[in-house]
Amino acid sequence: MSTDLQLGPEQMDALREIGNIGAGNAATSLSQMMGSPVQMGIPTVKFLPVEDIAAEIGAGDEVVAAMFLGVEGDAPGHMLFVMSEQAARSVVDTLVGGPAHGDGFTEMEMSALQEVGNIMTGSYLGALAQITGLRLEPTPPAVGVDLAGALLGAALAQVAMVSDVALMLESTFGDDDTPSAGDFLYVPTSEALATVLDRLGLGE
Repeated sequence: MSTDLQLGPEQMDALREIGNIGAGNAATSLSQMMGSPVQMGIPTVKFLPVEDIAAEIGAGDEVVAAMFLGVEGDAPGHMLFVMSEQAARSVVDTLVGGPAHGDGFTEMEMSALQEVGNIMTGSYLGALAQITGLRLEPTPPAVGVDLAGALLGAALAQVAMVSDVALMLESTFGDDDTPSAGDFLYVPTSEALATVLDRLGLGE
């Protein structure tokens, strides 16, 4: 499957709709979780080669919070949700009612980050399923906070064996004073990618 995908207006509209629906669902769920309105920015949506993911997200020596999980069903693969350390701390501060202390995250704070990751991945995966009509189910996630190079390197080494293209949705969320950014990536197997592209009108 070539990574040089030529997307027409209708296909780009379909991808943007996935992002818009996912962002809307995430905003509703995060607002309920945080007890206050959460605004979601309009996502940037693109397909990109797996080998370009790390550079697209940021420098390898930056600390990030990342969630990695599998996708089962009609289009299996993997998902990644990545936030900068600053964005993760902002979310934690809101959820646990105060600033994070120390150099790391407590067990409670990691639990809060996992719940945010569950909401974000579930919202975007649900939107992808809604647009394509495919059955997509997430597996239990693994969550970590570490240097981007370490976290992403381990995850991407695993997915690169079965995938060469990822769907990336980047969006901001929060309020005007403390916006946070997160990257959602769906990395289907080669066969699953063909299925997704066919449902989006991009099949060969």
